Amino acid sequence: MADKFFLKDLFKSLIFSYQRLFIIALSVFIGALISSAFLNIYFDIDTKLSRELKIYGANVVISPKNGNFISDENFLAFKEKLEARAITPFLYDFLNLGSTSGIVLGTDFKALKITKPFLELKEGSFSLNDFKEDSAFIGIDLAKMLEAKVGSKIEIYNPNTSKSVKLTIKAILISNDEFDSLLLVPLKVLQDLSNIKGIHYANAVLYGDFESISAKTKALSDEHINAKPISSVNLSEAMVLDKIKALMFLVILIVLIIVTTSVNTTLSSIVLSRKKEVALRLALGAKESEIFKLFASECFVVSFISCILGAFCGIFLANIFGFLIFNAGIDFRFKAVLISVLISLIFAVFASIFPLKKALKINVCENLKGE
Repeated sequence: MADKFFLKDLFKSLIFSYQRLFIIALSVFIGALISSAFLNIYFDIDTKLSRELKIYGANVVISPKNGNFISDENFLAFKEKLEARAITPFLYDFLNLGSTSGIVLGTDFKALKITKPFLELKEGSFSLNDFKEDSAFIGIDLAKMLEAKVGSKIEIYNPNTSKSVKLTIKAILISNDEFDSLLLVPLKVLQDLSNIKGIHYANAVLYGDFESISAKTKALSDEHINAKPISSVNLSEAMVLDKIKALMFLVILIVLIIVTTSVNTTLSSIVLSRKKEVALRLALGAKESEIFKLFASECFVVSFISCILGAFCGIFLANIFGFLIFNAGIDFRFKAVLISVLISLIFAVFASIFPLKKALKINVCENLKGE
């Protein structure tokens, strides 16, 4: 009977203060919403941002352990085991290019566009849709030296094998590094010219963090091939991830502090507006614990419902951020929802302590004077 009376009293109390309680509900809802959204992103960001950062180039180098070359057979076997997003082989040779000599690079152009994505186009087309095996790309410095233009033919001659081939310049590239002075040809063309069935080394784009990539490359390295992550790339990626995670926690903390302030101020206002009611209850024999229980129950019910709604709505907000930033959805994680509910409730409870204590210190005589 007592519980039924308390529930009825609680319901009436919620109705009486619904306007101010709505502000508390909205504040806690926003806190849980932001917390849930950022926590869902936090638990998914390693995968999403790691993939996003991989578009900036290779993060693994594959080199021969013994000798100067990796044989085609060993390279293809390693490539299959590595399961990377892209592996670009590199084979170099110093050959005659018409009236002068230069360094020719044999590679896989489809993979090169992934492992070295910032090759700029000065002239021509870097599209592989209409690419033919008798096509080549040339760096801007070498193009100036040879006075080569897009569409012109260039003859490559290897004096060591007495083999030659004529290729058509498809594009002139700018990379602001050693590629500016290279002639880029299909790997098979250079292998045939130089009678080499192998490559000097390769670069790869492999998904994962530094520890997982390091462990995988170490496990796959054998007596022929040595693979290892490019530390500067992978460690920089880890630093970026850590800083973004720290920023997200800072945003969550600031939002929760704002929520705490809002709940504290609003609840203090509710207590002030109902001080005569509290005084009357005390005068009629209500215990301080009962007053505390009533106000605490009001705050808990409103905060709990708001936390649940905010936490689940945060999933949708996280996916909006995911598509805007990573062009991909954020995976649902129940622990993110649970943590956001808990921390939002904790901050709401913390914000309620002072106003609830204030409600118990109301002077009965002063507030009932004239009633």
